[in-house]
Amino acid sequence: MTTQTSFDVAIIGAGPAGATAAIVLARKDRKVVLIDREKSPRAVPCAGWLSSRAQKLIDELGCPFPAGTMTPFTSVTLYNADCSKSATPNLDGPIGYLVERSLFDATLARQAESLGATFLHGEEAKDLRMGEAQVTVKLSKSAIQSRLLILATGRAQELASRVGFAQRGSDVPTWVAQVDATVKAVGEPRVAVILGLDTRGSFGFCTSTGTRVTLSVNFVGDADAVGPALAALCKIAAQRGLMPQDLSAQANKAKPIRCPAGWALDMESHVAKHTLLIGDAGGFVAATSNEGLYPAMWSARIAADVIYKALRNPYSQDELMSFDTQWRMQIADHLRSPHTDIRFLLPLIFSNQAMADRMAAAFFFGENI
Repeated sequence: MTTQTSFDVAIIGAGPAGATAAIVLARKDRKVVLIDREKSPRAVPCAGWLSSRAQKLIDELGCPFPAGTMTPFTSVTLYNADCSKSATPNLDGPIGYLVERSLFDATLARQAESLGATFLHGEEAKDLRMGEAQVTVKLSKSAIQSRLLILATGRAQELASRVGFAQRGSDVPTWVAQVDATVKAVGEPRVAVILGLDTRGSFGFCTSTGTRVTLSVNFVGDADAVGPALAALCKIAAQRGLMPQDLSAQANKAKPIRCPAGWALDMESHVAKHTLLIGDAGGFVAATSNEGLYPAMWSARIAADVIYKALRNPYSQDELMSFDTQWRMQIADHLRSPHTDIRFLLPLIFSNQAMADRMAAAFFFGENI
């Protein structure tokens, strides 16, 4: 437990968003405390991929990622719902990385700590008290104070709602459920996107790297239908050779997790008293692909710059208010879903190379179809 009790910034949540903000602020010699209720490293249920567009930010963070943390992939195959049709998009340069989340998250947090941030893992923020000049974060057996606060609490919304953030999700929720298996070495990394699972835009995502294969369903609709949809996809994937074995029995036990894809666009503000909301907690998840790692870290990078300026301003709240404008200018287009119905594009995707290229660019790079 740290003996220091006063900080410039308290960051609650040591996932990619919180750790990114901690790295940037610690590098600028701010007194930062990074708080997470889970011990590090921790298991994270995640399809685990990161767009190559994040490369500049990754380089800036300067993390010494262990081998196997980020495995680059340079090709992807698109399939229709029953995997009877396929298309291989032609994209310029690398597409992205398959990410081992437990290593990825732990490395980011350790980098923040190496730069001077205090890392309290296994410590839960029980409550927040918003004073006129500072924030008090109550932990299990102690309390700390900070001038400003960043909430990067993932899908947990209790603290955010306590501060005053009113999050509004989609009327038709999106769910993610995943299965994985350890297999013999599979050679080069393989990535497949299975489109058009239903009329609402549900899709599957299949990866093979090293000795691990994963299959996830990104399902729009009722939570009770997620397991059966994943099980059906497992059977198809095994029959068509995308998976080395049928994991449908495992799929029926998979717990669906609600995905806040694109929610940031519907929130009135990501700024409260002394506080910024980032990452999954703020709905920074791409609506086309449900990918949240890059948007989470991107939102954190912007937030850290805003916080740094706010700490140098006697009227810090005025500076914090600029966060809403800054992220909308930079991230909003990446988060939006395509302005078209994917169902009507499916025949073209599997018969027209240019359309397959555009679909892949929308999915992996956040471009508009």
